[in-house]
Amino acid sequence: MNLSALSTHPVSLFWDAARQFPDHGAACEYDAEGRLVGRIGFFALSQRVSSLAAHLARRFAPGARIALSAPNTIDHVAAFLAIQSAGLVWVPLNPSNGAQLNAAALAKVKPALVLAGPDEAQALKPFAGNVELIPAHLPPAPGFEPVMRRPSDTMAIKFTGGSTGEPKGVIQSNASVMANIINMDDRFGQQGVPVFLACAPLTHGASHFILPTLARGGRLVLVQKPDANLLLRLLRDEAVTESFMAPTLIMRLCALLDRPVNAPALQRIIYGAAPLPEEQLLRAQRAFGPRIAGLYGQTEAPMTIAAITAEELTNPMLTGSVGKAGRVCEIAIIGSEGEPLGPGQTGEIAVKGPLLMDGYLDDRERTGDVLRRGWLHTGDLGHLNRNGYLFITGRASDMLISGGYNIHPAEVEAALLTLPGIDEACAFGVADPQWGERLEVAVTAFRGQTLDTRQLLLLARELLGAVKTPKAIHVLARLPRNPVGKVTRSSVRSVIYPPDDEEARSSP
Repeated sequence: MNLSALSTHPVSLFWDAARQFPDHGAACEYDAEGRLVGRIGFFALSQRVSSLAAHLARRFAPGARIALSAPNTIDHVAAFLAIQSAGLVWVPLNPSNGAQLNAAALAKVKPALVLAGPDEAQALKPFAGNVELIPAHLPPAPGFEPVMRRPSDTMAIKFTGGSTGEPKGVIQSNASVMANIINMDDRFGQQGVPVFLACAPLTHGASHFILPTLARGGRLVLVQKPDANLLLRLLRDEAVTESFMAPTLIMRLCALLDRPVNAPALQRIIYGAAPLPEEQLLRAQRAFGPRIAGLYGQTEAPMTIAAITAEELTNPMLTGSVGKAGRVCEIAIIGSEGEPLGPGQTGEIAVKGPLLMDGYLDDRERTGDVLRRGWLHTGDLGHLNRNGYLFITGRASDMLISGGYNIHPAEVEAALLTLPGIDEACAFGVADPQWGERLEVAVTAFRGQTLDTRQLLLLARELLGAVKTPKAIHVLARLPRNPVGKVTRSSVRSVIYPPDDEEARSSP
């Protein structure tokens, strides 16, 4: 894919493919029980997208914001394509988010409409009066022409807790999305017709693979619940060529394999959203062969700040690297005084190019904090080697990554402090072989109160959702403080897990 593609509207990739491959299968769907519940070809999908896009275009002017929250279904894919084809702005809301986060996102973005699956609609109705189910049947729209907006126009507003805990709306342009597609094509390429196994949420990282897959006449295998046994079966039975998974899920698949996987069509499994430690990488390579690749990105610079191919990851000299910048991305390492650093020197990772977001929604101050002189300052620490390969060595904040999701301890603490009986709370991360890091919390009770940790975990799940619910809550008589009276996460963790406990090593 050449650089002129930056001027292309992303959704035009689908429409071109629908004309070129009308008889190809476009998607199949497996429900939460692992049953195949539907298949759709390019022609039928294009008809459905036309109908929904025409329906939306009659109701809303170009640039209106449409939130979308649904599991991985054909309905979801059709709505994703229709929103863009109508010239509207896509606002994904992850169903796994807790009620508080999605409510805050809706309050900030003020969507003209929320399209949702049945369960998601029920969950979102208390926070938005304009929630509708994704329409299953609409009149045909044979004369519909997709609305192709400018490269600089907003394609999406995506919410991230990032490193502050408060949801921030990240504005992504059409050019940013196309830059990501170009970078992926540059670093990975594709042999033959792709079949992408979408087991991560389409409201999360998996969405970035929809258009590149369809653009080549490929097929999406949509999974609502990432059951490890089901995924191993689908890798073989659906002739999957590519998938994107958090390291935790890759390890769950490895645990079921006592011999190399039987998936002859598989070209690569791409990990992202969290690091893959060396021991886990070697285990994954034993299970899947030299077919493990990686991505490093942020919502502010989606997916492909750097990428490392499966072949590169077989080179011991590149163990621990997240790869090289793509064709339309430039990486620099910046010192504490803002000076550029050379190979092998550690500093803040900064990135430049059309991949970058336009800014944070209604937040010039935070935008100015991270976008400076054309560079996005990521808040991550790392270094480049002499060949341009990036190695991440730490994080500038105390955000932790668990199962591929960013979790900020302050957000969790604020929610827990609303629960009855809790006086203080301190959240921290613990190194974990399954999750990368697991979230745990130490709490104290108000005088005279008794805390039931099982009940607290149930209440926390209602407030925070599955992703941000602590794996454990510890009740302490008091939280340890440093000499100036401040509670630090490291000191709390040391009380619960003494320093000689190898399991407890973690960054926050």
